[in-house]
Amino acid sequence: MKNAELCYTFKKEIADSSKTEYKREDFNYNFETDEFVCPQGKPLKFRCLQRFESGIYREYRSEPKTCRNCPNREKCLAPSQNSRRIKINIFQNIVDKHHSLDGSLEYNEALRKRQIWCEGTFANQKSQHNLKQLFRRGLKAATDHCLLSACAINLKRLIKGTVAA
Repeated sequence: MKNAELCYTFKKEIADSSKTEYKREDFNYNFETDEFVCPQGKPLKFRCLQRFESGIYREYRSEPKTCRNCPNREKCLAPSQNSRRIKINIFQNIVDKHHSLDGSLEYNEALRKRQIWCEGTFANQKSQHNLKQLFRRGLKAATDHCLLSACAINLKRLIKGTVAA
C-alpha cells in the first residue's frame, strides 16, 4: 500500500451498548457464508442495510424461533427482544486495515503533521476569521469567505517569516 492511499485517523472506541452477557466479540464472523455465528453455533444472517447519521450499516439477525428455544437466551437477549441483531459498518474491514498501522512510526508522524498543519489552521480560521458560521448565502459566497480567510492566514505567515529572517 502506498502512503498516498493511507488514511491516518484516531481510533474511535465503539461501546457495546447491549445490556446482555454476550457481547459482539462473542459472535464469530464467517466470511464464506457472510454471517455471524452465535456462541451456540446458530447463524445470524445478513438481513438489510440501514442508513444512520453515522454511516451505513449491515444488519445481521437471527431467526426468532431459534432464539426462543435457546438455552442461553437470557445471556444473549434483553427481555424485550425476540432475536439477536448485530450491526456492522459497511466500511469496517477498511477501517480495521488502516487501524492495523496504529502506533507505527508513519502513523505517529502523520498525526503529528496533521495536528500542526490542518487542525491548528482550522481552529485558527474558526476562532479568528469568523468561520463558526457563515453569514453569506450560497456555495460561491461561502467558498469566497473561506478563501479570503486562507489568504489572510497565508499573509500573516508570510509577514511573520520575513520579520523573523
